[in-house]
Amino acid sequence: MALASRTGAQEPTEPAGQAGSDAGLLECDLIMKGGITSGVVYPGAIARIAETYRLRDIGGSSAGAIAATFAAAAEYRRQTGGGRAGFDAILSAGDELGCRLKSLFQPTPALRPLFALLEAFISTPHRTFGRKPAFARALLSAFWPVWLAMVALLVVVVAQATETGSLRVMGLQILLVLLLALGAVIGWIWVLLFETLPKNDFGLCSGLRPKGSKEEAFCEWIADKIDEIAGKTGPGGTLGEPLTVGDLDGFGDCKGIRVAAMTTDLSSGRPYQLPLKTRTHWFSRGEFEALFPPRIVNYLCAKGERRTPLADDPEDVPRDLHKLPVGGDFPVLLVARLSLSFPILIRAVPLWRVDYDHLDPARHAMRRCLFSDGGISSNFPIHFFDALLPSRPTFGIALDSFDCVRHTKRCDGAGDPEATALCAEEGLSAERVHLPENTLRSDTLPVQGIGGLFDFFYRIVNVAKDWQDTLQSRLPGYAERIVTVRLVDGVEGGMKLDMLEPTVQRLIDLGKEAGALLVDRFDMTEHRYQRAMTSFSALEPALASLAQAYRTPLPDGSGVPRSYDWVLTDYDLPNSPPAAWRETPLKVFAEALAEIGLDARLRYDAKNSIYRERGPVFDGTVRLVASPDRVPGDLRSWGAWCAPPDPRPHT
Repeated sequence: MALASRTGAQEPTEPAGQAGSDAGLLECDLIMKGGITSGVVYPGAIARIAETYRLRDIGGSSAGAIAATFAAAAEYRRQTGGGRAGFDAILSAGDELGCRLKSLFQPTPALRPLFALLEAFISTPHRTFGRKPAFARALLSAFWPVWLAMVALLVVVVAQATETGSLRVMGLQILLVLLLALGAVIGWIWVLLFETLPKNDFGLCSGLRPKGSKEEAFCEWIADKIDEIAGKTGPGGTLGEPLTVGDLDGFGDCKGIRVAAMTTDLSSGRPYQLPLKTRTHWFSRGEFEALFPPRIVNYLCAKGERRTPLADDPEDVPRDLHKLPVGGDFPVLLVARLSLSFPILIRAVPLWRVDYDHLDPARHAMRRCLFSDGGISSNFPIHFFDALLPSRPTFGIALDSFDCVRHTKRCDGAGDPEATALCAEEGLSAERVHLPENTLRSDTLPVQGIGGLFDFFYRIVNVAKDWQDTLQSRLPGYAERIVTVRLVDGVEGGMKLDMLEPTVQRLIDLGKEAGALLVDRFDMTEHRYQRAMTSFSALEPALASLAQAYRTPLPDGSGVPRSYDWVLTDYDLPNSPPAAWRETPLKVFAEALAEIGLDARLRYDAKNSIYRERGPVFDGTVRLVASPDRVPGDLRSWGAWCAPPDPRPHT
């Protein structure tokens, strides 16, 4: 369990200047898991939750980040007097996906052959022949110039053999032509994979429509939908400057809307929490024009000053770099797009920054960083917006695979028609949406078989990136606020770009069911109790350990025993804080913590501690963790005090 802080009161909010905008609503935060096309479950869930709750902090990864930006835009519209129109627009966007999901993913022309093979790989298998027919069609359509040349050569070979009557030579020539065709296809694929794909930042789709296409691609669609949902349209529905983080935060200290997502800087080997906060990164106008609609690029260039090229810049540094706007100027669209770059399918986003990791300052050059999918770092960032003692719920919507063995039960009669269709067996009832009623345990996770070498390596990657999210989601005070939507592998969500309209509508309905479960069954009072028990049970031994370390003298470099009391107040370091500050507040705070920890240890020895006597059993601890949310020093703060005023007299 990581330490974090957040304030806010869980009580009905008041109208934000517009009568009836959110009167009588409770407040909640919302986290949504990544899952590419699985994100179509979120419109129904968001709309249902928003009937009871005002959305304050909203986040996710990948597809969950798109849903988070839509939800933030809808709440912004409600807070600016638009009522539920934004949430109705989210539902309409979900319905629209049923008609045009596949058209949103338009490959770069040079990479269309690879995209065709990807489509074959994710296609629904034939009952008898599996995916072999799909791959055959993809190979024929993607590499038709090779096959056309092969047929022409075969005609020539057969014609020559007919004239000469040499069947043996004809057979060898036919074999040679076939081998040449096979080699040409393999070579073409090799060039696409190892030359063309890297030049396109390892993504088949840029997010913009290729030349000649009349349909919007996904980045254009998302950009327009965010602003349409937010109601930021001019006469005739024209779109201008995009919705920004500053727009969302413009409702006062304790009323603002916050959106967050994960992204992964592969070049630096670290995740970032979006929106970015430090003025560290630059973008190339030319590179962004290949990824974002013109109005977005124009806005970014207007907000970010242009960099003056340096004489010693490396040759690969673009001459059109602009500072990436941060803070209130950060467009909400970038929160979605920087988190969405699913490897291979969607092109990574390039940003530039100075690489200071050189001993020689003359080598501190501008370097290119590739930002890829947020799910690489954390696909379900349930830790977002966390607090030791929450004052409003942070709901989570997770995605998982439906299993006919695990997620059905026997019932009287014919059973559930959906279960019959999914599992080809009558008398079953399926649970597609699940909200746990009891605390989960980390040692009761389902055991999944490993089906071969490819699955073995797939599991290695998934466990490496998701284990923290998985275990965090099962802690007391977490599990009871996370609803899971179970999808059928290979049919619903995931990489299924060709889902039919009925399938998309079914996922939207599952999302509505998930939202209804959270609204109808979540008990905030019980949740506060669970979180308090979990937090205090983890804090008590942590503070006892702190007290022991604080009060135990250890030899310094000269062999003299020194306690932390001396280290904090008397140890002389270059640029040490003032002595008065080291006495107050530093020593005062440390002594207070040590005193609490000592008392906890004494109560433990007397068999009267939380941990030993009545604390819940769980796999969690209080620890200092590195945060992907880098905050510049001059912006560090605890935020506004959103609790009732302190009744104690101030001195």
